[in-house]
Amino acid sequence: MGLTLGGSSGGTTSSSTGNSTTNKTFSPGQSSLQDQLGSSLATNLKASDSGTMSPGVTAQKTQAADTINKTSSGLTDRVNQFLAARGFGKSGATGQATLQGELGRESQLAGNEANFAQVQQGVNSQNLLAALNYAFTQLGQTASGASTGDSSSWGVNAGVGLGLPGVQSQLNSFKI
Repeated sequence: MGLTLGGSSGGTTSSSTGNSTTNKTFSPGQSSLQDQLGSSLATNLKASDSGTMSPGVTAQKTQAADTINKTSSGLTDRVNQFLAARGFGKSGATGQATLQGELGRESQLAGNEANFAQVQQGVNSQNLLAALNYAFTQLGQTASGASTGDSSSWGVNAGVGLGLPGVQSQLNSFKI
């Protein structure tokens, strides 16, 4: 008969650290476009501050005014010819008709001004929103992060063994 005692202990410790960085990369064409957009937005904001119209809205307003003026062009001559052909050439009707025609043209031009002032206000709002997005979005931003972790473990193991004579020989002869 025999008696066996045993024991063990152990431990582990580990540590890890990691860093990550991501950079946006733009082509030269993209960088150039960003510069142009920034410059254009800055110009448009200055124009809206001073109350002037942007070039695109000014061109539209001018074209609309030209259309109104071309439509009214020659109205006086046409009205005078119309009335004279009917025997009213020397009456006050021609002057009155001419005045009404001119007042109508002026009214249309005033409506044109008001319409394009409203268009410009919408453009200014869009430009302001675009400029705010451009100014406060980090173009080409860099993102980075770090992580650190530690872990450790330990353990103890103990055991007792008892040997009895004859038991081992019976186990060895037993077959399954």
